[in-house]
Amino acid sequence: MEKYSHLYEQFATYDNLYDGYLLARENKRFREGVLDYSAHLEEYIIEDVNRLQWMTYSPGPMGEFMEYFPKKRIICYQPFRDRVINCAAYNVLWPIYSKSFYEHSYGSIPGRGPLLGVQKLQSWMQHLENSPKDWTIGKLDIAKFFFRVPVDVQLRELGRPLADPKMMWFLETAIRCDGRAFGLPLECPDVELAERVPGIGMQVGSLISQMTANVVLTPLDHYIKRVLKVPYYIRYMDDMVIIAPSRSECKAAINEIDAFLKSRLGLQLNNKTQVKSIGNRIEFIGMMVAPHQIHIRKSTTLQMKRKLEYCKQKYADNKKDFRYVHSVYESYQGMLKHTDSTNLSQKLMEDFVLVKHKPEEYKEDDW
Repeated sequence: MEKYSHLYEQFATYDNLYDGYLLARENKRFREGVLDYSAHLEEYIIEDVNRLQWMTYSPGPMGEFMEYFPKKRIICYQPFRDRVINCAAYNVLWPIYSKSFYEHSYGSIPGRGPLLGVQKLQSWMQHLENSPKDWTIGKLDIAKFFFRVPVDVQLRELGRPLADPKMMWFLETAIRCDGRAFGLPLECPDVELAERVPGIGMQVGSLISQMTANVVLTPLDHYIKRVLKVPYYIRYMDDMVIIAPSRSECKAAINEIDAFLKSRLGLQLNNKTQVKSIGNRIEFIGMMVAPHQIHIRKSTTLQMKRKLEYCKQKYADNKKDFRYVHSVYESYQGMLKHTDSTNLSQKLMEDFVLVKHKPEEYKEDDW
């Protein structure tokens, strides 16, 4: 494997941090933290370049809130200055790591995405449905991947192509963030009440964590294709589908994959693994995919309706602006137009009526 050195010198420069600032502010230019950073742009970049060059940088405290749609989950977010630095690191590291990514990995990779992943899986199913072989689909998910992957595994895989101790120092600093624990127990009925587990998990949402997730699972991709030689395999982050020539081969591959995850990455499959014949519908990236149809799964449909009702209520109460609620609606309609869900799309359009609650009238005594 080719080793890369002197990356830290490319990373900790004024020009690279400015490029990181441009990436971090995309679609967020008028948020308070971005406006403050922009108002002191040169001062902040020079300060952060010095902190990086002297290796005195440490991430600021993160914010945290609960998101209830589509399911209850913990969302963490970093100060904008830290996001700028992470984006600057991403600019240097992404070209290196992306060279080894599997061609049918579709999560958080520019130019790919859930729609292309679903369409590719459907094209394979169409190609194989009339084959004389007993082609079988296996649906696999990693149990709580983002909250269970060990920190030492993250650093080990990130460090494979790097021969730069300073860059590894930064990556460990970024992964550990402000020192809080990100891990969750495997059995976790309520994420808000669960006790956090140190030494495992990652801060979901940053470019560094998205890149790390792909880097950690790249050895699994190559193991499935090169060692197990599974003919058809596709992945969207921890959501995976394999297609094998027989049911027995499919089940054997699933067992080998689970063993690899446990021994190599400190992870395991969850109990939602499915094995089906090629002509049946299979769930992938929140959609039900069949050789000639793509539908939204029922639970996702319910979540979409609840989310839109939530948006309508928050808009009526002046707690969400029109731009936000409209973007949610448009994102759903954009997803539905690529599925066989015309009736659902029409229903959402008919029900999405925004109304503001009238403010209370002033009484004469209030003046």
